[in-house]
Amino acid sequence: MNLWCNKQIVGLIIGLILPVIFGFLLFEGRYDGDQGFIEFLGSLFRLQSLGKLVSISVLPNLLAFFLAIWTERLLAARGIVIATVIWAVVTMIIRFIM
Repeated sequence: MNLWCNKQIVGLIIGLILPVIFGFLLFEGRYDGDQGFIEFLGSLFRLQSLGKLVSISVLPNLLAFFLAIWTERLLAARGIVIATVIWAVVTMIIRFIM
């Protein structure tokens, strides 16, 4: 299919932005302190828990990947997989730094 959304760059952008949005939604839904999102990420880094948040935040990419496959947007699905691999590398870097 030759659709505007069946491009690898579209899948890459979706795969990179979706975990950030999901992480923010987790912050808004579960955290009731007085810190902002950036300060919260800093405190997670100091507590050596930032890698866990990043790992959980990537889960919506799985749903986006399957939606792209089911709707035959295979190039977008490839971009989502590449973004997920990038997030996996970021997670491994965070865990090795701590």
